[in-house]
Amino acid sequence: MDQSFKNKTISGMIWKAIESGGYQLVRLIISIVLARILDPANYTTLALLLIFINIADVFVKRGFSTALIQKKDADNVDFSSVLWASLIIAGVLYAVLFFAAPSIAAFYEESVFAKALRVLSVILFFGAFNSVQIAVITRKMEFRKLSVTTLGATIFSGIVGIWMAYAGYGIWALVVNQLLGSLGTMILLWLQDRWKPLLTISLPHVKSLFSYGWKLLVSSLLDTGYTELSSLVIGKRFIGDSLAFYNRGRQYPEMIANNLTSVALAVLFPAYSQKQDDQPLVLEMVRKTNRTTALMVFPMMAGMAMVATLLMRVLLTEKWVPAAPFLQVLAIVYALYPVEAADLQAINAIGRSDLYLKTEIIKKIFGILALAAAVFLFTTPIAIAFSAALTAVFSMIVTMIVMKRLFFYRMRDQIWDMMPPILLSGAMAAAVWGVSLIQMGDLASLIVQVVCGIAVYLGLAVLCKLKSLDYLVASIKDFLNRKKTKQPGQDEPKKDQL
Repeated sequence: MDQSFKNKTISGMIWKAIESGGYQLVRLIISIVLARILDPANYTTLALLLIFINIADVFVKRGFSTALIQKKDADNVDFSSVLWASLIIAGVLYAVLFFAAPSIAAFYEESVFAKALRVLSVILFFGAFNSVQIAVITRKMEFRKLSVTTLGATIFSGIVGIWMAYAGYGIWALVVNQLLGSLGTMILLWLQDRWKPLLTISLPHVKSLFSYGWKLLVSSLLDTGYTELSSLVIGKRFIGDSLAFYNRGRQYPEMIANNLTSVALAVLFPAYSQKQDDQPLVLEMVRKTNRTTALMVFPMMAGMAMVATLLMRVLLTEKWVPAAPFLQVLAIVYALYPVEAADLQAINAIGRSDLYLKTEIIKKIFGILALAAAVFLFTTPIAIAFSAALTAVFSMIVTMIVMKRLFFYRMRDQIWDMMPPILLSGAMAAAVWGVSLIQMGDLASLIVQVVCGIAVYLGLAVLCKLKSLDYLVASIKDFLNRKKTKQPGQDEPKKDQL
C-alpha cells in the first residue's frame, strides 16, 4: 500500500474518531443533564417527531452526497446542482409535513405535536446545506474541520437546550436543541471551508449523480424506515413511556456504534473509492478495519450490557431504570453494526450500489417479518428489541455472503477475524458479573465494574498478542509522531481543490 495514502487514511480516521468521540462525549453529557431534568414523556414526544423528520431527511441528504464523494471527477457544478436540488426536495417535504402535522397529532393524541413538527421540520433546509458541505470537506479528507464544527455546534445547542429545560420549556428545549445543532453546523462548516455554490443547476449532472445515488437513497430509506417503524409501533401499540425507554436503551449502544461507523462512512469510503480498481488492496483494508473495529466495539457492548441497570440508575436516576433491558438486548444490534458498515462501504466504493440495494431489500423484508411476529405474538415492547437483534444477525450473514462473492472474503475468515474479541469480551463480561456480586454503593460498584472490565480485556488482549491491538497502537503512534515532525504547510490541500 502506498505509504502517503496509508498515512492520509490513518490520519483521517483518527481525526474523524476525535470528532465523533468528542461529539458523542459532549452529546452524552448534555443528554444526561437533560434527561435528569425532563420527564420521559417529553422524550416520547421527541421520538415521535424524529420519526417523520428522519424519514424526510433521507430524501434530502442520502444518495446525492455519497455519489458526490464516489465520483472521481466531481466539480463545483456537481456540488452546486446537488445543493439546489436538495433544497427543492426539502421545500416539498416541509410543505408535506406542515399540512400533515395536525392529522399526525390527532393519530397520536399529542396536543403539542403539530406545532413542534412544523418548527422542527425547518431542520431539513439546514440538512441540505450540511450534506453538500460535508461532501466537499470529505473529498479532501480534511476531517479536522468537521471536528471543530461538530463540537462547536453541539456545545452551543446543548447549552441553550439545558437552559430551556431548567426554565421549564419541556419538549421545546429538545426541539430547539435539535434545530440549533443543525443550524450551528451549517454556519461553522461554511466558516471553516468557505465553499461557494454556483447559481446554477445542471440537470445532466443531477441525473448522472442520481443514477448512482438512487440505489443508496432507497437503501437508506429502507434502513431508516425499518428503524423508525419500530418506534411507530411502540408509540401507538404500547401505553405509557415505553417508546422513551426503548429509545433511551438504544441511545448508548447506538452512540458508540455510530461513533465507530461514522469513521467508516466518512473516511473509508473515499479511501476505498480511490483504490476501487485494486480489489485485493480494498480487501486488505476491510479486514484490518473489521479486526480493529471488533476489538473496540465488542467489549464496549458487552460491558455496557452487564452494567445497564446501574448505568441508568447512576446517570439518569431511578425513573429511567426500565430502559436497562432494552439496552442489554440492543447491544447485540450495535455490536455488529460497525463491522457490517465497513463491508458495505467496500461494496459501494467499487460501484456496486445495485447489489447493496438488493441486500438491503432482503434484510428489511426479514426485519419487517420479525417485527410483525414480535408485535402480534407478544404483548411486551422488549419483544421488538429481540426482533431487532435477530435481524442484525441475519443482516450480518447476508453481508458476509456478498463479501464472499465480490472479494472472496469467505464467511469463515470473517468470523475468524471477529472471534478473538468475541471470546475476550465473554471473559470480560464474566469478570464484571463476578464483581457485581460484591455489595457496595451504586456509584462505587459501577466504577469498580468498569475498571475491572477494561483491565481484564486489555490484559487478555496483550497476553494473547492480538495483531489488531498492535496495529491500532502502531497507527496512533505513527499519527502522533507525524504531527510532531510535520513542517508548516506540509501536505496542506489546495484551497480551490474539491
